[in-house]
Amino acid sequence: MAQEISKAFDSENQSLKKIESDTSFSLGQYGVLYKTTGLTSTGSFGAIQALEASTLSVTTTNWNEATPAVPVALSPIAVPAGVTIFGNFTAFTVTTGKVLAYLNA
Repeated sequence: MAQEISKAFDSENQSLKKIESDTSFSLGQYGVLYKTTGLTSTGSFGAIQALEASTLSVTTTNWNEATPAVPVALSPIAVPAGVTIFGNFTAFTVTTGKVLAYLNA
């Protein structure tokens, strides 16, 4: 019985840690970088939010073609003001506009 309770507690604890991590990311607790036209960024970013209508050249991401599952480079990608795109971005350039890039943990 004690072992079952321990397993249930461990599972619940892991779930709470995942929620804490997701919440920290969504609130920018891991850091946010302000980027403007012409700046290239590398790192690990989970989201990019356009502060004004922006165009990005995303060179490395986890976005894939449907068949086969091959990573794609997105260039250019138009992001309207106020819109946030999500993914695992490791390299992008702001062609036009201003964005906030949210760092992954």
